[in-house]
This record gives sequence, C-alpha cells and structure tokens, in this order.
Amino acid sequence: MATVELSVRALARNAWVVSGLLLLGIGLGDVVVGRTKLAQYQETFAHSAVTPARDPSVLFPKASEAEEQRAVAEAKVGFYNLLFLAGQILTFSGLVLLVFGLIQLRRRTPLHAPTSALSR
Repeated sequence: MATVELSVRALARNAWVVSGLLLLGIGLGDVVVGRTKLAQYQETFAHSAVTPARDPSVLFPKASEAEEQRAVAEAKVGFYNLLFLAGQILTFSGLVLLVFGLIQLRRRTPLHAPTSALSR
C-alpha cells in the first residue's frame, strides 16, 4: 500500500476535513459561551428572592420588577441551554467529519504508480 503524506495542503483541499474543522470550531465556541452564561444566570437564580403566591381573584396581576427580571433570566437560561446543546451537536458532527476526511485521505492511493526504467 502506498503511503500518503498528510500535508497541510492535502488537508486544506479535502472538503470533509475543512468542514469538520469549521464545525468543530463553531461547536466548541458555542459550548464555551453556553457553559459560562449558564453558570452566570444560574447564579442569578440563586440570589433572586422567591416571589410570594399571587392573589387568584385578580384577573391580570401586575408583575413586579423582581418577577420580570426572573422571567427574563429564565428565558436566557433556556436560550443558553439550547446554545450549549447545539454546540455539543456541532462539535460531535465536526469530529465525525474530520475523522471521515482523515480516513479518506489515508486510504487515497496515487492514480498513477511511478514506474522506473529498471522495471521494464
């Protein structure tokens, strides 16, 4: 089996490797941002005051400032959970594409085997 040199140029020309690296980079960025923001907003939940139960006789009760801040924080936690999950999926997909591209490059054999004058 012929050996294939895995040069930077060969890696950059393979679409599987390039797309794998791109997804890997984006996915890792999403995971890092999602993890840090989740920790930040979960800390906000720990420091927020517990709201008392509302009066059921009021049809449209007014929300207090603390309740509005908590609702916004809940929405942001949901968004960053989604971002973290998407980052994990993109990272895994990038790794799969990268491995597939490297296997493809490794199995590639030259189209024309070099012939020498001595073999004739």
